Amino acid sequence: MAATVILGLGHALPPRLVTSEELAGTLDVGSGTLEARTGIARRYYAGVGVGPSDLALEASAMALDRAGLSAADVDFLIFATMTPDMAFPGSGCLLQDKLGVPPIGALDIRAQCLGFIFGLLIADRFLQTDTYDRVLVAAGEVHSTSLDFSAGGADVTPYFGDGAAVAVLSTANDGRGLVAGVMHSDATEFERFWCEYPASRQHPVRMTLDDLRKRRHYPQIDFDALNPMAERLFPEVITEVLERGGCRKDEIAHFFLHYVDPRIALGTGREMGIPHQRVTATASRAGHIAAAALPIALSEAWGAGSVRRGDLVCLAAVGAGINWGAAIIRL
Repeated sequence: MAATVILGLGHALPPRLVTSEELAGTLDVGSGTLEARTGIARRYYAGVGVGPSDLALEASAMALDRAGLSAADVDFLIFATMTPDMAFPGSGCLLQDKLGVPPIGALDIRAQCLGFIFGLLIADRFLQTDTYDRVLVAAGEVHSTSLDFSAGGADVTPYFGDGAAVAVLSTANDGRGLVAGVMHSDATEFERFWCEYPASRQHPVRMTLDDLRKRRHYPQIDFDALNPMAERLFPEVITEVLERGGCRKDEIAHFFLHYVDPRIALGTGREMGIPHQRVTATASRAGHIAAAALPIALSEAWGAGSVRRGDLVCLAAVGAGINWGAAIIRL
């Protein structure tokens, strides 16, 4: 049976690099403390007027080139984002238009930090049922326009960054492909990591002046509650996907782990006895880019030659929702 394979990967990071030292001055935090507090030294911020679909367009060009395809070869498009360009239409529709392809289906999904894994597994179902031949899965985030850059944002703002990545998927019978995937959601703890406003449930307007004064339009993270959940869920879901795929830890060439605090991801690797050189904590490279973090890291590793055709890789994440999941792919 043909498996779902990645034909090409691409990524895009905005040109503006923001170091933790620079951000510390903005947030009125002592120099040198942000990196120690977050495990993140740098992140990238999009320019004025740039949305996730713009970054995904750049990433699409790289992915399609690596796949040896053009945009016209894409049959369906999935866009994962928690920071869409606008309220509606979806970023998938905007990317389809910017790619200049004939009318095709364009689906936005909201699975926050698990967006790429959810998109990958949704695309797999379309491909395995022969609904489409080639699916483009994009993930893009522009967090920087919704962050609190006052001293009140010092606990959350330093974690976030902007970026996008794209995978072009099809099917093949050459031993490559998606081996296994798992997805989980539990909304009972959603207020541990959320952004409440603007909200359509707020009447008669989506955000009041009181909401604004209370800073309820900024991301809120309860690290004291969330970190222990991530520490528990990471090894559970990695073990689950390994068992589902019939794989051993030592068969995985590289583990890409995403969580808003990269130190938790690195701790998972140590706890599971995975050699540190086989673990990438994606947020440590360019900050928390939610849905796009995992594919950005995978695309960078592919471009650098640190993962190659035939390698087994594991992608896993824990994030807002609360969502958690993992996938194993033979590249």
